[in-house]
Amino acid sequence: MLRARQLVAERVRATGADTVYDLSGMNRGGGISAEDTQHLTSHVPFFERFEGRTEPLALKHMGADASRHAALILNRVSAANFIALTTLAQRGDKVYALAPKGGVTHPSCVRPLSIAGAEFHQFHSTEDLDRKWQADGPPRLLLITPISASKRHLDFSEFTRALSLPRGAHTLAYVDDAHMASRVSFFDEPRTFGVGNVDIAVCSADKHVAGPRAGVMVGRKDLIKTIGSLAYEFGLEAQAGQYVGVANALRNFDTRPVKEAGELAKQLLEVLRGQYGTRAYLGGPGVSIGGDDIIDIAREQRRPKDKPALVAVEAAGLVAMEMLEKDGVLTIGAVSMPGSAPVVRLMMYPDGAKLGIERIAASLENGISRLAQVLDDTVTARTQLLG
Repeated sequence: MLRARQLVAERVRATGADTVYDLSGMNRGGGISAEDTQHLTSHVPFFERFEGRTEPLALKHMGADASRHAALILNRVSAANFIALTTLAQRGDKVYALAPKGGVTHPSCVRPLSIAGAEFHQFHSTEDLDRKWQADGPPRLLLITPISASKRHLDFSEFTRALSLPRGAHTLAYVDDAHMASRVSFFDEPRTFGVGNVDIAVCSADKHVAGPRAGVMVGRKDLIKTIGSLAYEFGLEAQAGQYVGVANALRNFDTRPVKEAGELAKQLLEVLRGQYGTRAYLGGPGVSIGGDDIIDIAREQRRPKDKPALVAVEAAGLVAMEMLEKDGVLTIGAVSMPGSAPVVRLMMYPDGAKLGIERIAASLENGISRLAQVLDDTVTARTQLLG
């Protein structure tokens, strides 16, 4: 990740920002205007101008009810998941997680639950979830991931059915809706609290939203009060500029650019399926190929007999690094927590149209060809990944 960011900086210094094409699905800018900065000179004007004004926008953004729900703005989604899940779950608590087929619950949820000592069970269908529910009783937490880091999408009927399962007195429904913006824009689904009986949820301020990296948490007022107290204690709350940027991003959120990116993704999918078959899949407004499939495609080019020396996350990362280094194509797999999912992810927001389908497809093919060259050369692969 740090090596990729260094490559971006070097490219911008050498040839300009226009030679980097952002296919990450997020921009992670500051989200603040020149006028905003006049009131960010210290906390005194900040309190008068901005304090308390982002939370109502968060409630509206997630479709919540201001009479029952409150909001908390945190410095990233992972921080939100960490503080919420370590607060709500205790040692021995049962957590039933529902993730899309082909995807998994995000590490930022799984790891805090492990720290808390919770008993974690993951399911990929409500049929299996319901069977466990009936056999062992309702859990402390129902954890739902509507769109996984690998860009797999949970069928909406599965989402609503899970939320309708009979809960125990202490059962809470927690939705890791980090990709809510693409779920709403591309899949035409309701905002989080319009889906069903959700107790608490988090979404991102920068995933297909033009804001800074931040976690927007909304939930029952009593839960937000408890979690918020600990979030402030551990310094996980969004800081002044970030807080203001989130307000601007939520206020100005527009589904149209995401819908347009989705149409471009469908065109790219057709091209890539012509080359790689069904191993390329539509991941919302983008196209993805799993790391194991990328290895298979690379091996088909070389036809090696032996098992490759690289594993899926390394292979996907190497393709991402080659695309960045040679063509200036910036993807999640290079610059943004590459270990969150071993997948090549080509999101068409924000720069897919600027780069064009032919150039994207050609860059991907070059990246796979490079992978084929180094499948058994761990020294060269390590150097390209880490510098």
